[in-house]
Amino acid sequence: MDFSRILSMDLNSSNSTLSLPSILMDALVPGYGNISQLIYRLCGIDVGYVVSGCLVLFGLFHGGQFLYNQSFDYIASYFTSSIYIEDNDNLYSQVMKWVAEQRMTKVSRDLKAVSKWVNNYQDDEDELDDDDFDVLDEKGIFNFEKWAGNIPPRYEPNYGSDRFYHDGRYFQFSREKKENKWSSDDDESLVIRCFGRSTQPIKDLLNHVKRWTLNKENKMTSVYRAPAESHGGRMWNRQSCRPSRPMHTVSLEQQQKAKIVRDINEYLHPVTARWYASRGIPYRRGYLFHGPPGTGKTSLSFALAGIFGLPVYCISLNEVGLTESDLGTLFSQLPRRCIVLLEDIDSAGLRRDDMPTGMEGTDPISPASETADGSEDGLTKISKTDVLISLSGLLNIIDGAASHEGRVLIMTTNCPENLDPALIRPGRVDLQVLFTLATREQIRDIFTRMYSTEFDAGEVRSRASSTKPTPNSSKTTNRQNDDLLALVRAESRLDTIEPEKLVEMAQQFADQLPEARFSPAEIQGYLLMRKQDPTKALAEVGKWRDEILESKRSGKKVVNVFN
Repeated sequence: MDFSRILSMDLNSSNSTLSLPSILMDALVPGYGNISQLIYRLCGIDVGYVVSGCLVLFGLFHGGQFLYNQSFDYIASYFTSSIYIEDNDNLYSQVMKWVAEQRMTKVSRDLKAVSKWVNNYQDDEDELDDDDFDVLDEKGIFNFEKWAGNIPPRYEPNYGSDRFYHDGRYFQFSREKKENKWSSDDDESLVIRCFGRSTQPIKDLLNHVKRWTLNKENKMTSVYRAPAESHGGRMWNRQSCRPSRPMHTVSLEQQQKAKIVRDINEYLHPVTARWYASRGIPYRRGYLFHGPPGTGKTSLSFALAGIFGLPVYCISLNEVGLTESDLGTLFSQLPRRCIVLLEDIDSAGLRRDDMPTGMEGTDPISPASETADGSEDGLTKISKTDVLISLSGLLNIIDGAASHEGRVLIMTTNCPENLDPALIRPGRVDLQVLFTLATREQIRDIFTRMYSTEFDAGEVRSRASSTKPTPNSSKTTNRQNDDLLALVRAESRLDTIEPEKLVEMAQQFADQLPEARFSPAEIQGYLLMRKQDPTKALAEVGKWRDEILESKRSGKKVVNVFN
């Protein structure tokens, strides 16, 4: 660089035609002097001042930006509160759905369009007009692309920060992405921030979002499974969100459905948890649905989930690579209230060490004895190479010392007699439900349900021809629902007994049961089914005693007592 002109320049000389910035630029940028002299002679403008002004503005802009970021970080650190939400949490999708319908998404100039969230059950048909259901081509054939093209995408805030107001309070919404080295999909997280040193406004906002989601999805049932991840671990993933199945569509005797609904309803009530704890009873409830294939065992599970608003967590013990450690981890990750569905439990190949190799899935020859504390002796890992779960490991996960409480466990099987007695003993299975092949009444109900048009209001408009609904179809279904609810409420009362009378009834109850024939779990399970009606428990204990003793003499493993 040539600085000789700078040293020889007389800044006070009136003959100088170039400013100091031009001299500096000439020294730093080769050829700048000739260009600046030409512009100066033609236009009379010293380019050096223009460049100097741009440099000053550039410095002021970045300096102000630096001061703003530093001030914001300081305020965010000491004068705001924030809550983080990871994308593997249900709350993440709930917040994203809520944000997608807020004004901030409608006025923002930086959005992300999402279409993959539309699944087979959530097509957002409420946003479609009647004209949008013209999905047939000129030949009268349904065209999926034409139909799917009518469904608009959902617009979400893009990655970065955005701001919104809710109930008069200012919030900042940040969506961040971070690389996940264990998966091809990147992890995402949300950060909701507000001014103040308390997170209570954000908590109130999240509670509002959860209530909003409940009103939006109160007719949907979330189904979770745990597929093997690429890195070998397993975690719960929501596989689908399907419409809740109405209870009247399940082909099962009305009294049985009412008994199951009433039992789960009492169990899930918050007061019941304290009732169990005060009496030293583990707060768990297990059900065995058994019967031929196609009789509605899984359907009833989803119908129960719809009634009580519970998610369904499905596990198959036959999954390749599923270990006891994986199963224990999955059970530990269950939410406080849910339905755990163990399907086809008889085909999992669980066996005891006294069962000959190759006899997995068959009726065990001689069950091992149970110890006084309820644990089983002689349980060992199965010999099937593709199933890595032992019977003892499964039992410990279901009702061991560290097992999950508060959930509803449903096991289904086609061959109940192939199950080990330890798996379905009272305390692990509290209620056994038999599903039979279709009775005449069930056949009639299936026929009526199949051809009823009461639920076709949203479907007929998309068909080439429609059928008018029969005027009495809705009344029929409402009557079925009312009958079921009447049966559920029939025994929802508490029979209070005076202490002196209770002592007398307890002695009468004990006199009707032989000694050393029933386990405490069996007696406790019988009383739990009638925990609000001690008079009924005393009146029916004789019948229950005879049926249980008869089943033990005949070697039956399942007993269906629906009284």
